[in-house]
Amino acid sequence: MIKPTAFDTALDALRRHVLEHDLQPGDALPPVAELAHTIGVSQATLREALRAWEAAGIVEIRHGVGAFVRAYNYAPLFANLSFSALFEPEQHRHMAELREALELGVLPEALERIGPDVVDALDALVEAMPGAQDGLDAEFRFHATLCGVLRNPLIDGLFRLLWLSLEQQRRTSQGHRMPPRMRYALHVELVEALRRRDLAGAQGALRRYLALAREEGPGA
Repeated sequence: MIKPTAFDTALDALRRHVLEHDLQPGDALPPVAELAHTIGVSQATLREALRAWEAAGIVEIRHGVGAFVRAYNYAPLFANLSFSALFEPEQHRHMAELREALELGVLPEALERIGPDVVDALDALVEAMPGAQDGLDAEFRFHATLCGVLRNPLIDGLFRLLWLSLEQQRRTSQGHRMPPRMRYALHVELVEALRRRDLAGAQGALRRYLALAREEGPGA
């Protein structure tokens, strides 16, 4: 059995402290000297663990004040994915597949919950696509709204992470571009299926759109 390092011990102790004390975003961790003594690691090791947590977006270190729990955000993960995609050509395909699994997985439950007001909002976003630059702002809001029907912040955050990562790759690549008329037509078809509560029709339109969107990345 591999013995955990002091760094691993510090990370584990930090997790347990946050959970056992039910710390919420904005709450302070104990001073470094006190916490290091409590968990039995050096102050240098604890500071290293806190810097790792800061890089992951879990805590905010205010110099001269202390470390505070943050509301989690996906920015560090987005930065890591976007950077790794520069060196891993398969990364775009993997993220595109994850986006497809997410949106197609969300669709049945979203169709159960969606109301006429949301369908009208989606319809308005589709009509805005031809007038926007590449239609991408309206397109993002369309899919974010559809995922948002489930009111699940993890789904919302994951969708935004994938969209931003894929969009950054799309903008820096010379890949195929979906014809604007096709982009628009598939979203019209999707909205009409949602309005009819036609799951098969909605799935078909969404699958065709996602398949074309996947081709817009590097190496496509």
